[in-house]
Amino acid sequence: MSDTEKNGELPQDNLYTRVSLIGKAKNQNDNKAWTDFISYYREYIYRVVRRMGLAHHDAEEVVQLTLLKLWNAMPGFEYVPSKGRFRCWICRIAGNTARNYIRGRGPVPISLSSMDWEMEDLRDYSVQPEVEELAREEWEEYLPKLALKRLSSAFDRKTLQVFRLFSAGVPAPEIARRLGLAESSVYVYKQRVKEKLVQEIARLEREI
Repeated sequence: MSDTEKNGELPQDNLYTRVSLIGKAKNQNDNKAWTDFISYYREYIYRVVRRMGLAHHDAEEVVQLTLLKLWNAMPGFEYVPSKGRFRCWICRIAGNTARNYIRGRGPVPISLSSMDWEMEDLRDYSVQPEVEELAREEWEEYLPKLALKRLSSAFDRKTLQVFRLFSAGVPAPEIARRLGLAESSVYVYKQRVKEKLVQEIARLEREI
């Protein structure tokens, strides 16, 4: 582990800016770019699709279809921040894909039929207010989990255990007892992760 990782930071050469990540993903032959793209967005797409009422197996199918659709669409996609958030465009495509998937199996659930996903243009990423709200809610829950996942290699297992137990509402004295730590150490470990997590969330918010 490098000194950078020991300090709870990610190596700079592993980072993409928001624009460069999208720009690199426009190249269908750039396997690393697509691996990074999927690592950022796959779980987000899954969460959106599950929110729309699909069971796990069906959601996995829709995620794969959505990623394929994105892969086909990205070469012609131009990101214009003033037109909307990239994640909302992804949410729109995931919703349309889910609707089409369910139409082939039977009635469309209320959570999907209440949204108008017709006449989707993959180069148009304007979205309805309710779609934007769905994207926002899922993103706010997803981003901290993604940030912690990306930071996990920077901390030892016990430090991460402390933070996760705190996040689950376990009192500090109980955490100290379970993990064989001094209570003062519990607070130190928690704060150490929290500080880096806030930084990583801010970075991800800027970059993806």
